[in-house]
Amino acid sequence: MDHLFSTGSLSDALRGEIAKLEARVAALSPETTLTRGIDVLTAELVDAATIDPLILHWSDMTAEQDEADVDVSNAWDRTILDRSPPFYLKGTRITYTVPFAGEADLFKTRPSTCTLNSPEGTVRGGELRFQLTAVDPDPGQVKLGLDRNAEQIRKYVDWINAEVAAFNLGLAATARRLVEARHAKVLRDQALVASLGVPLRRREMEPTFAAPSVRRKARTTVAAPAATRRPTAPEPVLVADDYEFILEVVLNMVAVMERSPHAFKDLDEEGIRTHFLVQLNGHFEGRATAETFNFQGKTDILVPQDGRHVFVAECKFWRGPKQLAATVDQLLRYTSWRDTKTAIFLFNRTKNLSSVLEKVPEVIRGHPAFVREIDYDGETAFRFVLRHPDDASRELTLSILVFEVPSADPSPGVSSDEDVEQA
Repeated sequence: MDHLFSTGSLSDALRGEIAKLEARVAALSPETTLTRGIDVLTAELVDAATIDPLILHWSDMTAEQDEADVDVSNAWDRTILDRSPPFYLKGTRITYTVPFAGEADLFKTRPSTCTLNSPEGTVRGGELRFQLTAVDPDPGQVKLGLDRNAEQIRKYVDWINAEVAAFNLGLAATARRLVEARHAKVLRDQALVASLGVPLRRREMEPTFAAPSVRRKARTTVAAPAATRRPTAPEPVLVADDYEFILEVVLNMVAVMERSPHAFKDLDEEGIRTHFLVQLNGHFEGRATAETFNFQGKTDILVPQDGRHVFVAECKFWRGPKQLAATVDQLLRYTSWRDTKTAIFLFNRTKNLSSVLEKVPEVIRGHPAFVREIDYDGETAFRFVLRHPDDASRELTLSILVFEVPSADPSPGVSSDEDVEQA
């Protein structure tokens, strides 16, 4: 029989598990870090690092009896001339077997609270075994020994499980902190390279590709899919600078509208969208399209790349929070699994832009698909990360640009956001 709960310190073992968690996060590829998302990676890491506590099924305990040689050299009630070597007598051995669930290695570790003498036993498979031996066993003494040993084991299991529960409770915060730090580092590295203005040298088998430069094309990278045993084809994803370029084109078009308000005051959503498309097609070789059927519906602006949709946007006039929430739902319905860069261009004619800007982030934060908000420069621009409706591990970027557009005459009967929403 071995001494249980005595091989090593449980606190040291738990620190080792945190070190393993840190190593797992550090080993995440940049592609996995960005495409899997903070919430999904955190949940996966917590699930992998969670330690199952020990649960002993005492009600299912069994006992078996056999003969054993019992060393009685220290039994002073027996006459033994030489006590230096073992002196064996034939006796009885009773082996108790208790099935258990949980992490078997916990039986080896010493909890922070412990006694000088730990209980003895062996662990095999999903069973804990401990024994009592005697030359002439007395039933009452056997029962007393069983109760004493079982009680000691219960105490150690309780002490072990208390530390394990505290460890498991803190895993989510620890894993999220590590993943967020890894996520931030990957973004910083990408931003650093982008700021250099020098093309990256591609490594062998580097999973990226870019369209040849014949005028400006939407450049794409390959998003690393979730780990799978089956080989998967790379999926193009609009790179960050082209995403920002598209939004910049739209912003420049709005500046034109502001300089020439009379030319745009009577335009509806379709008319404004058409002006945007003229500019986008000038940069993206005529491939930006309007009212294109995409996935489950028609989206206002679509930029395809190599047979895939890499940018999806909706153009809407502000008609209140409910309408914006409905627009997000509409955009998510239009968005396939491959679409990761999206936008909403929100035109305001209510003459109350400050109120609109206060309500936009409130609406998105309250949406079921909301994951987090990203810092984004600009008083009238917002950026969010949303969860894909058909795949919780897939995240997409949503930028909302709010514009004050000229209007010669306000819509009849409309004086506030609430009035518009009710109309």
